[in-house]
Amino acid sequence: MMKALLLISVLLSGYALCAQASSDTLQISKDFKTILIFPENISESSIGNDFGFIVDLPKPEDGKFSGRIIKLYYDELAIEKENVTNYLVITDTGNVYDFVLELVAVPEKTTWYITQEMAVANIEGKPIEKRNENQQQIVTPEKPNNEIEKMDAISHIKNSDKIVAGNSKNSVTKELYLSDPLEYYRLRCYYMQFDKAKISRYFSRLDNVFLWLKGVYYNEDELYFHYRIENKEGLDMDINFIKHQIATNYKNSSSNQKMELKPVFVYKQPKTIAGKSENHFVVVFKKFALDEKKEVLVELDEESGNRNLSLRIGHEIINNPIDF
Repeated sequence: MMKALLLISVLLSGYALCAQASSDTLQISKDFKTILIFPENISESSIGNDFGFIVDLPKPEDGKFSGRIIKLYYDELAIEKENVTNYLVITDTGNVYDFVLELVAVPEKTTWYITQEMAVANIEGKPIEKRNENQQQIVTPEKPNNEIEKMDAISHIKNSDKIVAGNSKNSVTKELYLSDPLEYYRLRCYYMQFDKAKISRYFSRLDNVFLWLKGVYYNEDELYFHYRIENKEGLDMDINFIKHQIATNYKNSSSNQKMELKPVFVYKQPKTIAGKSENHFVVVFKKFALDEKKEVLVELDEESGNRNLSLRIGHEIINNPIDF
């Protein structure tokens, strides 16, 4: 009996060691971003549970090294205290990295420098390059998370199409609003795009295409609608139009009327969402309010396709925007 128990113990210990070797556990939280820096550009990624864990994928236009950086965090409005899921990343050479994501209050480590040795396989069957033991190892001191965030923000500023040297949040003033409102809207939207979602899990979905409402903001005399479009399918999605309308909230009534809302400014609304990617954009309207029988209907129409989405935003969200 003792021999059998000893054998089981040895087998379980061996399994635990193998599991630990095959994947790394990354601690994810609501208040911190866990940043992964890969040795090469990221081709695609897949997460097991996407309704709490949030992945900010690389955007080619953001900077020289942005294609190698992934940011992970948890929905700050979610109610879960514990959650675990799996996360897979594939790089341009086909190297496969397998992680476990764990929800915690404060991560012990917020910046991970991923090496090729951490890859578990190559999707094309190629050998994974390992560091030569005789090769001198260069160790880069880990930067605090706020330094990485600062570097990323600087990269965004340098590569923004219209941001000029010297612009900052301090330049978004009442004087600018009065003298050049379009530039004021643009700067407000530019800084807003870095914000986390302020509304918990408010979205429309068709198969693996999502339209998320991240928040409705109020400033001066305007309402800012912040969105994220996520295309988890392999086929690019070309957008014909995204339309906003005020509609009655009883769908099948014969008296259901719609009145189109005309934005005063649109920021980075995409024309195409590439497969396995996402886009953030902001639409600005002159302020308005709704009674309890009205809502905003957002319609996204795909060009030469049927992946059309409708998102209904209730009066309780419109009438209680986030002041910023």
